[in-house]
Amino acid sequence: MTLYPLTHQSILEISGRDAVSFLQGYCTNDLSILNEGKASYGAITNLQGRIETTFVAALDEQHAIGEGPGPHLMLRMPRSAIPHIHQFLSQYVIFSKAKIVDRSHDLHCYGSLTPTDQAEGMVIDIPQRPQGFELWTRQSLACHSDPSPWLLAELKAKLIWLEVAQAGTFQPFELDLTTNGGVNFDKGCYLGQEIIARVHYRGKPKTELILATTDRPVQAGATVTDSSGKACGTVVNAVDSRGGAHLAAVVNVARGSSALMIGEHPLTTL
Repeated sequence: MTLYPLTHQSILEISGRDAVSFLQGYCTNDLSILNEGKASYGAITNLQGRIETTFVAALDEQHAIGEGPGPHLMLRMPRSAIPHIHQFLSQYVIFSKAKIVDRSHDLHCYGSLTPTDQAEGMVIDIPQRPQGFELWTRQSLACHSDPSPWLLAELKAKLIWLEVAQAGTFQPFELDLTTNGGVNFDKGCYLGQEIIARVHYRGKPKTELILATTDRPVQAGATVTDSSGKACGTVVNAVDSRGGAHLAAVVNVARGSSALMIGEHPLTTL
């Protein structure tokens, strides 16, 4: 078994009697399934129906990594987003019997593309990921130095992770959450739910998520242009690969069949 270090990710813990019911009002996915020992991929959204961050949630029912009185709802998200989400949720949690704690200082996240036999911690699987598991643990474990194989597998599965600089930029449909199970339309009300449902049932999307490759490294936030040089999209995630990159980008549907570029470098869509 090869473990890949997910040092760019970390965990925010919400604990207490109202932990699950509290977050249920601020996320797109249905957390009630967590009582069945499952993990769930979704997003925390704002009043405008835009994503503050994407995350994986799981209940630590065995108190493997949770601190203090339970239940322990563990949210794995980009490390850069944790202070922002801590502050965002803290303005609402005062009305609930729940506590929010940043666990980035003492918990470690790993990924494995093969089944793991590691028992110390929480082994996490989500249906959107065709292969592999995550391991959340207190232990610092021996692992591969390069997480690129794991990052590439997640990108190909369209599991998108928003850094803090991207907070409030995209709606769930733009990152395919409305088609891959990251949004549950039957769970009831949550922040931004009416806008998200209206776009899904009545709207005509003007953007879409694409996967592509290019012959140079790129970073999230890079501008995608059409063949005339007009901006038509933004890179949301990218993984360096053999001098080039695999990437996910949100681009305008109205671009038609125009070739896509980043600078002078063409994109090959997958």
